[in-house]
Amino acid sequence: MAVLYWVHLPEHSNMFNQGYIGVTPNIKKRIREHKHKFKAYADQLIIDVILIAEQSYCYMIEKSLRPIRNIGWNKAIGGYRNNKMIGEENPNFGKIGEQASNFQGWYITPKGEFSTSYEAAKAFNLNPMTIIRKCKGRMVNGKFIQPQEGWAFKQKA
Repeated sequence: MAVLYWVHLPEHSNMFNQGYIGVTPNIKKRIREHKHKFKAYADQLIIDVILIAEQSYCYMIEKSLRPIRNIGWNKAIGGYRNNKMIGEENPNFGKIGEQASNFQGWYITPKGEFSTSYEAAKAFNLNPMTIIRKCKGRMVNGKFIQPQEGWAFKQKA
């Protein structure tokens, strides 16, 4: 389930061309993010829930309310998150690791080969970013630090 909402000021009366229209599965978290983004107006913001429904339906309605860029406070066209297809519409929906179109390669570790940094992180009880740094190396003060012994990243051919 998701929420379609309208963030606006008290003087706004038309959700079709004023304020911000958005979709989120977690309205409380999203409200905090908006209040941080609009600090100058945080105490004046009004958040109206327009609809609670399946995420794909909420995005469809958002697209009808924001069919082009730069309407109200929205910069992007409605209907997608960060201008990307969400959910089952996306051809990569549910694909992770080697099945994903953006798959880059394997993380080689002392415990084996993993197709995602998340899988390797679970095996070592570490943060996925730590796995990436250990396998790919990193830049520190303008110098490249090599991957640790026994750790590597093998790019897909």
